[in-house]
Amino acid sequence: MNDIDSILEKLDQDGNIRYVRNAISELIVDRLQKVRDAFGYWEKVHFANAIAALAWNTNSSFQPATSWLRLCLVNVEKALVPAEQRNENYTPRDSHLDSLTYDQLMNAIVEVRSGS
Repeated sequence: MNDIDSILEKLDQDGNIRYVRNAISELIVDRLQKVRDAFGYWEKVHFANAIAALAWNTNSSFQPATSWLRLCLVNVEKALVPAEQRNENYTPRDSHLDSLTYDQLMNAIVEVRSGS
């Protein structure tokens, strides 16, 4: 998770929120593309949460807000947990999340990026 650590370090050092948002959105796009062929429920949930947290940060009236960015990075990291280390049965599945597609999540991150 070198990328995540470097983004957190940048956030802690100078708090350049615009830079951090851009770095996070690029990271999400990169990681989404890497799991496209193995895009299961686990990935959908955590990438959707990451994108939502990034959007909440972007649209927050309390600026500069970093807690949503930190939550976003936690979800990106969780999305990449290897299958053998997951507990995918910790909660019942949600049909709306299950029906999310790769394209819908990519469209969502593109939309969030255009607003940051």
